[in-house]
Amino acid sequence: MRVNRALLINNIILNMNKYTKSRYAWIVISFLVTGSICAQHVQIKSDHIEIKYDKDFKRDIQWLDGSDNSLTYFDKNVQQAIVIDGITCQAFEIVSNSIKQRKTDHEEFGICEEISIIGFYNKNGLYIERRTKILLPKDFNNVALFQTTYRNLGKKRVHIDSVYSQRIALNQLKGTQDEEPYTLASFQGGVNEWGEDYSLIWLGPGFEQDNFQGMHIADDKGEVVGGGMPFIDIWGKSMGVALTHLETTPQWLSLPVKVLDDKSVDTGILEVPDESIGMNAWLGPKETYQTVLSAIIFHKLDFYDALHTYGDLLRKRGIDIPNTSPEGAYEPYWKSWGFELDFTLEEIYGILPELKSMGITIANLDDGWFDYYGDWEFDRSPGKFPNGEPDMIAFVDSVHQMGFKTNLWWYPLGVSLESRLAKEHPDFLVMDKEGNFPLDSRKLYQLCPAYGPAMEHIRKLVERFTVEWGYDGLYSDTRGLSAVPPCYNEKHQHKTPLASFQAVPKVFEVIDATLKTHNKEAIHEVCICAAPHSPYSMPYYDVASASDPINLLQTRRRIKVEKAIHGPTYAVGDCYQVPDDEWSGFSVPQAFESAIGTGAQATTFYTDLDPVQSQHWNRWFKDYTELKLSSAEYVNLYDLAYDSPEVHVVKKGDDIFYGIYADLWSKMDSIELRGLRKGVDYSVYDYANKRKLGSVNGNDPFINVGFRDYLLIQVKPVQ
Repeated sequence: MRVNRALLINNIILNMNKYTKSRYAWIVISFLVTGSICAQHVQIKSDHIEIKYDKDFKRDIQWLDGSDNSLTYFDKNVQQAIVIDGITCQAFEIVSNSIKQRKTDHEEFGICEEISIIGFYNKNGLYIERRTKILLPKDFNNVALFQTTYRNLGKKRVHIDSVYSQRIALNQLKGTQDEEPYTLASFQGGVNEWGEDYSLIWLGPGFEQDNFQGMHIADDKGEVVGGGMPFIDIWGKSMGVALTHLETTPQWLSLPVKVLDDKSVDTGILEVPDESIGMNAWLGPKETYQTVLSAIIFHKLDFYDALHTYGDLLRKRGIDIPNTSPEGAYEPYWKSWGFELDFTLEEIYGILPELKSMGITIANLDDGWFDYYGDWEFDRSPGKFPNGEPDMIAFVDSVHQMGFKTNLWWYPLGVSLESRLAKEHPDFLVMDKEGNFPLDSRKLYQLCPAYGPAMEHIRKLVERFTVEWGYDGLYSDTRGLSAVPPCYNEKHQHKTPLASFQAVPKVFEVIDATLKTHNKEAIHEVCICAAPHSPYSMPYYDVASASDPINLLQTRRRIKVEKAIHGPTYAVGDCYQVPDDEWSGFSVPQAFESAIGTGAQATTFYTDLDPVQSQHWNRWFKDYTELKLSSAEYVNLYDLAYDSPEVHVVKKGDDIFYGIYADLWSKMDSIELRGLRKGVDYSVYDYANKRKLGSVNGNDPFINVGFRDYLLIQVKPVQ
């Protein structure tokens, strides 16, 4: 087929003139052609992002604001593709007159440039059309959105083996020759073995992680987990690139990250349609397969800005993640877990006066109060609730009379094998395709989130806890809240077994709605033990725990993660202050400095303090209450991976609080205080040690102070 080149060029000029006159003249699209209708090169360029496609629909993308270290590079083998009947379809010949560009007021993302491109794969007995739509939102100038539809134009039914809905090659060597290309940092939102970090993972030779969001075995003990956060981010010293999908429900897919032999990084979003759980893996003639809506997010510093952008993009799609918390969410609290499962009520009553003297206002009842998961009746052991409900109501009344609020620990999805619920209502449970009830990480059955009667059971329990027993809020916990397996229980009449997996956020929604119906001040806190929180459940709770970090580095990083995706003033739990002599090695030891210096909520579950410890606890809880940094604004000014020392910044009015951390820092090494205004003098006060450190000017924002472990300073403009 021939094309009138003069007419084609004239149309390009007309289109370019039209957009030049537009109020939002910030995008240029161009392509070069030969004597055929097939484009040789397509270039899409805004003020911030440049995207190029060659004639085979293979993409190069660059962030123009990060030109000093482009990080992304063109690799013809690391590209979006679909594998059909064992054949990798990657080279789709672009047809130039199929390229469309228009300015659109998108119903979710606002003013966008929308570009659509069509290409064809016609060989190896396959005839497949690819249509890719690109959105460049005006309000998110560091973001490019992509969605592709594949259509079978052949005459036979074909099988989809896998689809790379997004894929990108990264190589730090391209921009900075002075450092090894594989020393990139990453955030990876998959759920893996307990104790593994997800907020900062260094990418060394041979590294590979699939970040599968569906159910999988996490460790050599056979623990089955799933869910997490469908978000990965890789960054160097100058810029970063994050990938995510923006679907409105959890998806059964992977976000693989692999360091290749040439030390470059291959990463993307991989969809593998699984027919056994109801996913469609076949394309008949004229049928289509649409990928997830994916986003590439460019940024500087560590994961914070990319996660913040991700949260905002989800909000645009109706995932209403709160960006702050109600006032009651920041109150310091104690929980009974220090006494573990064999607590007595007298032990709890005995510690309350000391807690009150510290200014702690919430005393939570933790694990060990019930008989069986699912039934949530009472442990009638001596010293607990031998008379059942009357004892529970009396306990809550007593805690209230002593001046405390109290919240109750539970795992809403868990069902003990021995429970009455499991025996009387197996129809409530997730069932596998063999007719068995799969076990979660605690060796429990799980309620099916997509089955109405099971969710009604949860609603009635929340009502019982709050209305009948009088609890002020709930603490929902365990790794099982991250995901449940596909459900084949015929009584549920699911359209697809995947319904249970995708409905997990419904659990949180039911809890939150029921709590707020009966007590608008009720607080819901969630801990997804040692796993990233799911953004789909985030709209339905007020406090996110740092989720069982195993060291202080993880604690501070995870606090920053939650501040990023929620908002800079959101309440994030510090995962508890435990005295050194009570520390079991399973959690983190006491470190009020880590909590307060990062703007976290201060919490504890100690059981006994000696006089020195008591003085320490009193001091820090009173400082926490007075400073109110957990509700102040976290400000992203430092990179957790590449800046040294580690610094966190919280701003409260004109005052700036710096939490600075290092094993040992020499006074000969300067510390830069970023965020100070030029020409303004500031006083510097070490509020941890209650000493003045002199002054600093915004024109020369450096201090020289030696310290071990931490330095907490308040920097105040001199009036």
